[in-house]
Amino acid sequence: MKFFGHSIHIMLIHFPSALFPVHVLFAILGKYTFSVSLVEAGFYINVVGCIMGWIALLFGLLDLMQVYKTKEELIMKVLIHGGINSIVLIGFSIFTLVQIKILPKFDEDSIMVLVIKSLLILIMILGNYLGGQLILKYKIGVTP
Repeated sequence: MKFFGHSIHIMLIHFPSALFPVHVLFAILGKYTFSVSLVEAGFYINVVGCIMGWIALLFGLLDLMQVYKTKEELIMKVLIHGGINSIVLIGFSIFTLVQIKILPKFDEDSIMVLVIKSLLILIMILGNYLGGQLILKYKIGVTP
């Protein structure tokens, strides 16, 4: 789907791609500086990243229908990209839902949770690389 000629999915993906790493950074800094304010800010950043991520996923699914109709040979690449980034989004959404259950308390993440979140960021980078390849090499989402 397009808005003023621009793919909505491509416009929205920048939010979770930027906000999830900032959330992890704030979680790490909050843990090691004992700053509840950083942990709290990181939580709200993650909430916005998740909301924007789910909206981007919705528009990505709508774009998937267009790819399927016009470029069937790329469907597997599109599904791998979407699958990887969906796993990342689900992971961060689960962490958000767990935190929501204990609000208004903001606990620091354990080392294991920080490692998992960092791994999710690395996985997201791979998914974003594949998405960038779809845009730049195969012109998905940028052709009329």
